[in-house]
Amino acid sequence: MTTPQQSRSDLAVVTGAAVADAVDIAGRVDGSPETRRLALLDTVPGVIDYYATGSAALAADFHEERRELAGAKKSYTTELVINDRTVKIRRAVAWASEPMFAQMSVTLEQRLAEIVQAEVARPYRDTITTNSRNDPSSVGWRRVQGDSCRFCRMLAARGAVYRESTARFAAHPHCDCGAEPVFEGQPGPEATPMQYMASKRSKTATQKADLKAYLDTFYAD
Repeated sequence: MTTPQQSRSDLAVVTGAAVADAVDIAGRVDGSPETRRLALLDTVPGVIDYYATGSAALAADFHEERRELAGAKKSYTTELVINDRTVKIRRAVAWASEPMFAQMSVTLEQRLAEIVQAEVARPYRDTITTNSRNDPSSVGWRRVQGDSCRFCRMLAARGAVYRESTARFAAHPHCDCGAEPVFEGQPGPEATPMQYMASKRSKTATQKADLKAYLDTFYAD
């Protein structure tokens, strides 16, 4: 039976392979910056699509395994969740191409690695969180911490279970955290108001200040 950390490590293998393929493509395209950018726009989204399917399938298999381990009795069919992000991915590839046109402190390869890792990890997390909301035997999901920053450590603290249906999996560039479904009868405290707030996509200036103060106090590096 796959453990949460093993599944997180499997996700890292998938994202790493995707990044390697994208960087390899970037190193093999020739011509002017414009020509190379067009080549990347034609190829990198396909690399992401290919590995995104594997990422989502990995999460779906993990959800099924955790259901079985929990002895879930209610019927449910786990689904792969791969949202259409074609437009955003193409914009991100164009952004990654900027170092080809001007001297910058980052490289094309670094930017590609950032967007490919994030976009391939996203379907894994979306599959876990969405199925956790839809599965009648699930009570939520928890974050599986990787070699993470203090922000991720706080979000994963106490093995917190995100029970609210609106809870978002917050991730930063190169975030290597995973997710785990939690089922009825399994232990775990619910996420705190601070953890829920920190997971929001948009925060007020006051919320941002409160979060920074909280991290400085309890998660000083």
